[in-house]
This record gives sequence, C-alpha cells and structure tokens, in this order.
Amino acid sequence: MAYLLKVDGTIEQMGWNPSLGAIQKAVGGYIELIPTGNLGYMYGNEEGKLLGLPVNKAATSMIAFDDIVVGDVVVMEIGEEDEEE
Repeated sequence: MAYLLKVDGTIEQMGWNPSLGAIQKAVGGYIELIPTGNLGYMYGNEEGKLLGLPVNKAATSMIAFDDIVVGDVVVMEIGEEDEEE
C-alpha cells in the first residue's frame, strides 16, 4: 500500500503501486527516490529544497541519512512493485 505523508502529518492512502503520474501529482513535481534503509521506498519532489517547501518532520524521521525531507512524500512498502492490485 502506498501512502501520501503530508507536511502537516496527515496520511492519505494511495492504493497499491500508484502510477508515476499519480506520484508526481501527489508530491507536486518531478520525483526523486529518498533512501529509507529497510523501511521501504519514499518519493519526494526533486526540486523541493530549491522551491523552499516546508520540512516534513515525519518523513525526515524515516530517512537513512543525516538530512531533511521537504514537502509531501509518497511512501511505498518494500516489494510493492511486485504486488498485484
């Protein structure tokens, strides 16, 4: 199951294996993969920092390196790309 984790801390379900277009729409632009270690996959706005998007505290706590995550992000479970809808 994919989830949209918003800057305000709210979470919305996006269903299984959302399309590229759906992910881009959710994060507001081109996407980048954000490493989360073994928690799954996280995709955020590739230009989020350049655009001055606000820090996403919940997403920042999930990343596998010392940095910040900005803007709304899509979180997907490990192996989701192999799952059937």
